[in-house]
Amino acid sequence: MTTEKEYVERLEKIIDKQDALLSQLDSKFNQQDSLNASLAKQNKYLKEDIQKHKSLTRDMNKTVTQQKNVVAKLKKELEEQLKIQQNLHKDYGEVIKNLTDDLEAEQKKNEELIKKQTSLESQIKKLQDDLSKSKQTPAVSNVSGYYGAVNPSSSTSQDSSANETSKEGLKTCPNCGSQIQEGYVFCDSCGTKL
Repeated sequence: MTTEKEYVERLEKIIDKQDALLSQLDSKFNQQDSLNASLAKQNKYLKEDIQKHKSLTRDMNKTVTQQKNVVAKLKKELEEQLKIQQNLHKDYGEVIKNLTDDLEAEQKKNEELIKKQTSLESQIKKLQDDLSKSKQTPAVSNVSGYYGAVNPSSSTSQDSSANETSKEGLKTCPNCGSQIQEGYVFCDSCGTKL
């Protein structure tokens, strides 16, 4: 019986060891379960983070796409503005060229008019000189001499009436004092407006 007792004791020890081992395994399994649970939580958080990052990445992609569209639109608008500016510069150049051509044509016309005016002024001056020379010659004496030869008796009466007519039909220039006929607007000698 002792052998049975020993056998039973051994069996009890083995069972105790197995119980202790099972307890250890249970505690290890419990630890493993808690570790699995915490890992599952972490995995859940990681999945949520990954989803958030995915949605953030999608949002960023949308934003980048929108920014690309805005940049493309701005680039297109800038190109249009540059074309408009180039057209304006071209138009301005044409306008300036036309204005320059018109100005040159006007200057040529002015030069021609100045030449004509100078020519006309010299002709007027020459005519005025000729007129003043012709006025300085005693026309009355020539006329009276002519009429005196025709009618010598009336020469004295004609001379006196011619002098009266010449005095009555004359004005004096305020600038040079020359005698000017009635109705003249400019002085024959100096050209002053009366």
